[in-house]
Amino acid sequence: MEILITILVVVLLIVLRIIFPKGRMAEIRVHNVLKKLPDEYRALDNIIIGSNGYSSQIDHVVVSPYGIFVIETKGYKGWIHGSEESEYWTQNIYGKKYQFYNPIRQNKGHVTALLKTLPNVPKDAYIPVVCFNNDATLFVKVHTHIVINRRHLKKTIEQYKTPVLSPDIVSSTVVKLTEFTKTDREVEKEHINNARNRAYINRESIRRGICPRCGGELVERHGSYGSFLGCSNYPRCKFTHNEE
Repeated sequence: MEILITILVVVLLIVLRIIFPKGRMAEIRVHNVLKKLPDEYRALDNIIIGSNGYSSQIDHVVVSPYGIFVIETKGYKGWIHGSEESEYWTQNIYGKKYQFYNPIRQNKGHVTALLKTLPNVPKDAYIPVVCFNNDATLFVKVHTHIVINRRHLKKTIEQYKTPVLSPDIVSSTVVKLTEFTKTDREVEKEHINNARNRAYINRESIRRGICPRCGGELVERHGSYGSFLGCSNYPRCKFTHNEE
C-alpha cells in the first residue's frame, strides 16, 4: 500500500510539472502571496497589452492608493548574478551557467506599456518589482529597482504608506486593466511571436557586433567577472552582453 501511495505521489508531481511549468508555478505562488494583502490592494494577473507588433505580458499588477506595483516573476533557483545595465543575467546552478534576459529591462518595458495605457497615472506612481523564488540567492547590483525573493514580497509592498493615487484613479485603473486580463489563445500566441521576433533581432545584432539598443559598435571590455561586450557609446548607452 505504501509503495502504491508513493507511486501515485510521484505520478502526480510529474503531471503537475507538465501542466504547470516552473515559471507558471512561480506565478501561482506569487498570486497566493498577493491574495493575503489587505482589501485596499487589488491584484491582477497575466495582463497582455499590445499594439503594432509589440506586446507586453505582465505577470502581476497590484493597484493601490500607495502606487501601482508591477511585478515580474522569475522561477529560477541557484545563484543569480546581474546588474541594471547588463542585457542578460546569469543563473549559476550546480556549477552550470545559464543566461536569461535582464528582468529589470523587461519590467521597464511593462511600465512603458502601462504608461501608454493609463494616461491618468503619473510615472512616479509605478513601483517595479522583480520577484524570484525563495531558493534563489541574489547577487545583483540594482539602484532604481526592487529585486527580492518571494518571502519578502508582501512586506515590501506594505512598506509604502503614503497615498499617491486618488480612490477614483485606483478604481478606474482596476477597471481598465481588467480588460487586458481577459485574453484568448490568439492574443497570447501573438505576444509569444512578438517576443520571439524581438529576441531574434537582438541576437542577430549582437552576432554582427552591433548594439541592439542604440546601433553602436560592440567592443570587448574586461570587468571583475571577466570579459564581456559593451557598447562603444558608453556611458550614453550602457548595453552589455556576456558571451558565456
